Amino acid sequence: MTHEDRLALARELAQRILQKYGDTVLGIALYGSVAREADTSYSDIELRVVTDASVAEHDVEYVHRSGAKIEINYEQAENYLRRAASVDIDWPIWAAIYRQQMVLFEREDFFARARKVAESVRDEYFRTAQAQLIAEDLYELVQKIRGAWEQKSEENLRWWAGRLLWFSVLWLGLANRKYFTTGGTVWDEVRRFSILPKNFEHQLAVLASFRPSSVNEVYHAVEELWAEIQKLAEAQGIVWQSDEWLV
Repeated sequence: MTHEDRLALARELAQRILQKYGDTVLGIALYGSVAREADTSYSDIELRVVTDASVAEHDVEYVHRSGAKIEINYEQAENYLRRAASVDIDWPIWAAIYRQQMVLFEREDFFARARKVAESVRDEYFRTAQAQLIAEDLYELVQKIRGAWEQKSEENLRWWAGRLLWFSVLWLGLANRKYFTTGGTVWDEVRRFSILPKNFEHQLAVLASFRPSSVNEVYHAVEELWAEIQKLAEAQGIVWQSDEWLV
């Protein structure tokens, strides 16, 4: 199936959606690799349908006998706009959905209005997500890795180290106010961020297993990356520890 075939199928699906849901539909957009004209022979067709409040939010996901993998996400307009203007720890992964799409149908310039909302995200939302990511995920993972090192549990250490790298990449996305185009471009795009830990290329190669590394190298890469993340957080004024006992 070619790009033109997938695009034609997406448009046919949009017409079927409009036939079924009619005036409740405010917009239909194609997102992902097909929308960016970066699809391969194996790419999914991903649609987001924005409706009024009368349609329950739900997802439709299946494999058609033609071989096409179809994913249709139905989202109410109020929630779509709220989500577009929000930030959480996974923002670098999902933000592109609300900012990069090919519009197949819309009423009253809905997606244009939504993009303006997405562009006005408040800085404090990023800072809150950065603090949350450090306190709830990165710090816990570092402690698990240190425990695995102490117990000489190489398998657990390597597993947790990979998780630490992933959450560190998400944190760097938040710190740079940058989202990733797609999951397949994360490594290339993170390398181009202006705010990065010192020696990040080495940490990335070791923790992502881009090259063979000893358990000793992995452990020390973890400690180095963690130290650098803390320095970057301090430089941005991110407070992730509490002086009080909260209950």
